[in-house]
Parts: sequence; C-alpha cells; structure tokens
Amino acid sequence: MNKKPFLALVALAGLSWLVVAPSLAFGQGDTWAGASLAQMVKGARWRLGVLRVNAAFSLSNAGYDSDVFYGFAAKPVPDYTFSAGTAVQILLPLSKKVVLDVFDGPQYMFYLDSKNERAWNNTFRGQVHIALARVYVQLGGGLSNVRYRLSQELNINVRQKQDSLDGLVLWQVSKRASFAFVYGSAKYDLGEAEFGGVRLSDSLNRKEDYFDLITYVEPSPKVRFFVDGQYGSYAFTNVDFRFKDARSYGVFGGIEFTPKTGEQIATVGIEGKLRLGYQRLDVIDSRFVDGLGLTGTADISVSVMKRNAAHAFFSRGFQFSVFSGSSYYLATAYGGGISRLLSKKASLSYDISFERNLYPGSGAPEGFLNRYTTHSFGLKIRLARQLSLGFLATLGKRILNSSGLTRNRNFFGFNLVYGSAGGAISVPGGGLRR
Repeated sequence: MNKKPFLALVALAGLSWLVVAPSLAFGQGDTWAGASLAQMVKGARWRLGVLRVNAAFSLSNAGYDSDVFYGFAAKPVPDYTFSAGTAVQILLPLSKKVVLDVFDGPQYMFYLDSKNERAWNNTFRGQVHIALARVYVQLGGGLSNVRYRLSQELNINVRQKQDSLDGLVLWQVSKRASFAFVYGSAKYDLGEAEFGGVRLSDSLNRKEDYFDLITYVEPSPKVRFFVDGQYGSYAFTNVDFRFKDARSYGVFGGIEFTPKTGEQIATVGIEGKLRLGYQRLDVIDSRFVDGLGLTGTADISVSVMKRNAAHAFFSRGFQFSVFSGSSYYLATAYGGGISRLLSKKASLSYDISFERNLYPGSGAPEGFLNRYTTHSFGLKIRLARQLSLGFLATLGKRILNSSGLTRNRNFFGFNLVYGSAGGAISVPGGGLRR
C-alpha cells in the first residue's frame, strides 16, 4: 500500500504545529467547526491519560443472502454471510487549538460457500484539526484497501485501493457568516478485478482532484444555508482509456440542519442536509457527449408527532462507466420511509428506495440499463448502554430495461454493535458523487 499520503500527513502535522505554537495564548477558537471539534473531543467514550478513545466491535449483515451476485451470474448464488470488524478512533489534544485524530477500521467479510468472496478489509484515516479564534483548518489523508460492491452499474464485489489527501480552511467572518475552501485528491486502483474477462482497472483506475469555495450563512445555531462552487479534474491511468479524462464544473446551494450533540430527532424536529445544483461534466475527448444536469444529495429526517420520524433522501450524480463505449453514466437514487419509537430502547423502521442509471446516447451494452427497487425493514433494540441489536430484512428487485428481465435479491439477518465507533464533526465537504 502506498505510504506517501501518510508521510505527507505527518509532515503537514509537524508544519501545522510549528505555525500554531507561537500563538497558543490567544484562547479557544470560536468557529462553528471548532465548536463541533470541541464537542467531539469532550464526547469521546474513554480517556487514557491525555488520549481520548472511541472503539466499537460490530457484527454486521449477518444472515442469508438469496443472491450474492444480484443476477450478474448465470444463476442465483445464495449464501450465508457476515462482516465483523473493530473500529478505533484515537484523539490526541496537543493543545486547546490542535487535535490529532486517527481512525482505523479492520474488517473481515465471510461467505460460507462463496470462498472467493471472503476478504480482509482495512480503512485508515488521519487528520490534524487546528481551531484558531476565527479560522479552522483541517489537514488529512487516508489509505483504504476494501472489497465492496462496485456500483449500481455493476453490482459485484471488487477490491479497490484508495489513497487520498484533503484539507480545508474555514474563516468565520462574523457570528452568522463564514467562508470555506476545500481541496481533495484521491487515487483509485482496482488491482486485478475482472468482469467478463475484462480488467476493470483498465477503465476505472484514475486520479481525481476537486476544489470547492463555499459561503455559509447561519441564521441560527441549528440551521446553515450555503452556496458552493466546485471544479474537478479526472485523469485515467491507462493510456488506452485517456479518452475518459474529464473536467467538471458545478454550482450548488443548500441547507444544513445541525442538532446539538446528543439530541434526538424527536426533540429537534428536523435533521439532515440538502445540497443540490447544476453540474457540467466536460469530457475532453470530443467524440463523447458532455454531461449537464441537476446533481446533488438530500437526506432529511423530520419528526412526526412524538414517536414517529419521516425520512427522505435523494442523490444524483455522474459516475464513470466500466464500459469502453461510454465514458460516464448518470446515477439517480431516491426514496424515503418512516420509523417509530416503540419504547425507550426499541424502534421499528421501513424504507423504500429506487435507483436507476442513464447513459448518454447508446453507450451501454444490452442488459445493463438497470433499475433497482428495494424495500428495507428494521427493528433496533438497545440491550445495554453500549450494546445494540438490529434485525433487518431487504427485498430487492433489479430490472434490465432493454430486455425486461427481472433479478431478485433478498437478505435476512441482523447487526450487533458494542461500543462507540467514533465521533465526527460538522465541517464543509465537497467532491463528486462516486
């Protein structure tokens, strides 16, 4: 695994310390991102000297899968499966202004009969948080080596390595207004993954960079409006697939609802984020059609009376295609559901989701214009303060538009979580939907 992002992170951390150390006497920062950082450190589950630690063991998606390949094999392949992992987050406050944040999440994926699908995964991320009086800075990087489902275009397990670097600077101009600059860079490598005798790395290995400039207006501590301008660039590794190289331009607007740490949806009324706008994907090769349209994400929950919450989500964005005849496709997903609090320790939920992919012209081969419909049922029970058990059932249908064929995939199982997986802070974010 490439160690350059980690070494760069260490160098950035050292540089940040040198920059901030002379001004430690100026006191606690008061940006909204800095306040969220303080809450995360304070809310850590365990203390070991100066260290703050969150850790959790999870046994997830343990149960029966009616088709682990969701119709991409000639016949359904049923199997019993589970994923087990331990996530650990370590916070090291170097001062009131500087916090080192390290996360590591090893995981094992098990399949009873499909032995080739078994895998060890790991995700590592390190960040340095710097909270000054009116400026918040975050510098970070990550390494991941994960076997996961590639996309709704090709819903099969593949192994992907990702190296990333990112950073942001937030300037709190006043109590209600702030500006942020966000940068991100990532390299994707699918290794030896194949489908139909074709190496997926040839068509998908790439380097991505994006830049965001964001303006925030915060009329109250729980609501933030924003406008986001973004530029991205995408360079493919294989010289035979450089025709997919592209640039993107986007303008987005939206709103964030940010409850205080520890508040529940039943008490705050509304929670979530909406980010929608127009985006242009400019494919550099003139033989391919450029993409233009509405993209973005929305994920909102609203309390309905005392014990109920309604949930709605939407996502739409450009993704690069595995097929050589098409450089990209437009992926859309939307849906919603409702949950009910049965008691202080139990809740019941139902969600329905719809997904589809759309290609420019006739870029996709026959049989790959997919539509998905999924019904999800869940029962969550808090057995103890740090122990929760969830039973779940998903009923999924995949329809091939061009042929009318239907593929079903159902899952019945449970999740078990012990501990606290780690805190997160409210910070600006960018990047394309991938």
